[in-house]
Amino acid sequence: MDWPAFSLSPLANDIRKSVSLKIKYYGVRGSLPTSGGEFTRFGGNTTCCYVQYKDTKIVIDAGTGIRILGLDLMRSELPKTGGRIHMLFTHTHWDHIQGFPFFVPAFLPNVTLDVYGQTKTVPGLDGEDEVWTIEKALKMQQHFIYFPVGTKYMSSNKTFHEITPESKFRIGEVDVSCFSLHHPNATLAFRFDAGGKSFVFSTDVEHNAEMIEKLAGFCKGADVLAYDCQYTTAEYDAGKIGWGHSTYEHGIQICKGGGVKSLHMIHHDPLHSDNTLDQMQVDAKKIFPTTEMIPEGFEFSL
Repeated sequence: MDWPAFSLSPLANDIRKSVSLKIKYYGVRGSLPTSGGEFTRFGGNTTCCYVQYKDTKIVIDAGTGIRILGLDLMRSELPKTGGRIHMLFTHTHWDHIQGFPFFVPAFLPNVTLDVYGQTKTVPGLDGEDEVWTIEKALKMQQHFIYFPVGTKYMSSNKTFHEITPESKFRIGEVDVSCFSLHHPNATLAFRFDAGGKSFVFSTDVEHNAEMIEKLAGFCKGADVLAYDCQYTTAEYDAGKIGWGHSTYEHGIQICKGGGVKSLHMIHHDPLHSDNTLDQMQVDAKKIFPTTEMIPEGFEFSL
């Protein structure tokens, strides 16, 4: 198959020569994608984050933002040289997996795709418990009743790895740690340590006193915490309790408790316009000046 000729994006040029821990957010919207003029600055794609250290490529979640990441990677040397991509899933709610069928590198036979996720036992439709691995969840999303192209047609060399909240492992020179978060059917936070720098990705979490304390310990000394700030406190208190999400005030508590340098606000509510997110950032910075409301496409190095 011939791919269109693209010029190398700034990301593609920079990541090949970078020896820092480099992160780019390809999707920062929560629950479902959004579009329209009021969402243009912060974007409408759902969760996907890319982490690279030297030649190690790590993808967190496969929301709709992963489609754009795939196109960026196709502009790099990946189609010619092949390579290995590691894909970590926080959980398998739709806004975190729905872009996977559109991730072009997964269709390349010279690409090795390592997929990491939890195995969960959940109630089935008939009331009997069912065991779902990350492999089963992704395959069923592409069942022919839902989608015309099954995972068997994704020609990359795929290996599926089971991880747990206690998992600690190394990918290349990156140390990865996992942590269980409070959310319907649970989700995982990930901590990445490399080159003396630390990045924590913690989305889809509902706060309580115990969670705040434990997550602060997990984040201790990190450079950046990317945290689920879907609601304002007023919204949360007015009817969002039990929905599985958090606020920037509680993200700030975690940063202060764990000595985290910066808070990145992610998983934006689909009802929150650019103006709403701007105001949330202003309010958050009054409490914790190193807080940033993250737009889609934001990238930085540690």
